Amino acid sequence: MMTFLGLGPGRDFVLLALPKTASTTLERSLAPYATEVVGAPPAQKHLPARGFVHTRAHELAAQGHPRDSYELVTMFREPLAWLESWWRYRARDDSRRSTADMTFEEFAQRYLAGDDDAPVPRGRPAKFIRAQGGIAVDRIFAVDRPDVWEPWFSARVGAPLEFERRNASGAERGELSDATRSALVVHFAPEYAVWSRLQDTGEWAGARGTRLEP
Repeated sequence: MMTFLGLGPGRDFVLLALPKTASTTLERSLAPYATEVVGAPPAQKHLPARGFVHTRAHELAAQGHPRDSYELVTMFREPLAWLESWWRYRARDDSRRSTADMTFEEFAQRYLAGDDDAPVPRGRPAKFIRAQGGIAVDRIFAVDRPDVWEPWFSARVGAPLEFERRNASGAERGELSDATRSALVVHFAPEYAVWSRLQDTGEWAGARGTRLEP
């Protein structure tokens, strides 16, 4: 999580770091302009909207920054790509939670089953952005549309920003059976509802208050 306050009228914002949505890349370029950078522990770096609404928002208000004085912003990734990113990330981990010997098919099935003993993520993107029954962030960017979010961040901080360009992985895409893919699409229905809003413009401004199906 990073806060950017005192930038000027209409420019203040807070960036929530949804895991596996380029949060480290964003932090490297934006941190010099931030009023606060929370990089650890992971639960605070990746503070979800619910936690922000119930804790940090009140603290900011007490410091003279009421909720409507800044935008709450986050990034979003295509749901299957988000899940695959977790699988690839943990394949590099030599701990007991490694996915090095696990196919993406098995990883996805164990995620769908809610297997607490498997190295799968415990949360989901729709839950990250939800609080008090609806979406709690104001603006959502598609992570694969830097042509949209790079100029937005640059305009907000008042400086041209350069974000790290990482080459796409040369590894083959994880394979899924048709049945597992279909089950994931159903499971991720709330995420795809958000993703569909990002397809035309790469962002969804005014998202706060929108209801998502559980």
